[in-house]
Amino acid sequence: MPNDSIHNITSRAASIADTTNQTAADTVVTPTVHRAQYLGGFPNYGGNDISFQRIDQMPVLEVPTAGNARTHNSSPLHDTGSMIMFLLSCLFLITSYRLGHIYISNLMHNMFSIKGKDDLYSDHTMSDTRIIIALIVNTCLMEGFLMFYGLSWYNPQLTLALQSSVFLHVFVLVLSAALFITLQLFLYRLLGFTFSDDKLTELWVGGFLASQATLGLLLFPVVVITLVFPTTIKSMLTIAIILYILARIIFIWKGFRIFFNNLSSSIYFILYLCAVEIVPPLLALAGTVYVCSIL
Repeated sequence: MPNDSIHNITSRAASIADTTNQTAADTVVTPTVHRAQYLGGFPNYGGNDISFQRIDQMPVLEVPTAGNARTHNSSPLHDTGSMIMFLLSCLFLITSYRLGHIYISNLMHNMFSIKGKDDLYSDHTMSDTRIIIALIVNTCLMEGFLMFYGLSWYNPQLTLALQSSVFLHVFVLVLSAALFITLQLFLYRLLGFTFSDDKLTELWVGGFLASQATLGLLLFPVVVITLVFPTTIKSMLTIAIILYILARIIFIWKGFRIFFNNLSSSIYFILYLCAVEIVPPLLALAGTVYVCSIL
């Protein structure tokens, strides 16, 4: 009897303990999971925030296609040194015009006329000398720029060398033009001193300087168009070559009118054309191309 009582008490205690544990387990608060919320929400386009079982199902980034890379061609317009020379020449020409405008107004007369006048063909004043120098410098600069474009167009093998150092080549080409004009001027004076008198020599040399000065003024818009619109290089070079040939023809025709006295003079005139007007320009052009190729 006592044993049954003890057994009942133990059973009841175990039952109470199980009830207590179950109540304690029921009273544990389950944590709440909060999902991320977006203001305004994002449309479900299947981006990287969605899991995929296979990588080939992931969105593919579209790479925009483009053409082949284009190289930038350097030119005197994009070269600081070349443009400084161009602007300084323009400034020198503008400042000299006020003092030497009379010479410019007589350019056509100096180019075509063979009649000497004391007021026109006497020794030049300082103002005339200054404007003559400014005009010849302008001509050398215009010829240097055009020769740069001409060598690039007619001899593509020199393009990379020319564009690698634009200022150096433009400077050398301008110096070449100045040297060629100086040598021609010296040669004309030498020929005039040898075969003629001072008056006719001054007429001849005056025609040469006037033709070169006028050529530089006519080449100025050609160079500006070539600098601003590189696509017109071929047309502008053609115009420049025509203008140069016309200037030489006008000068040669004036020399013919001055020195041609009789039929025997034609032989000397033909020799003059070959020795002075044809061979030297070709040699100067060949030498210029060679110098530019080794720079």
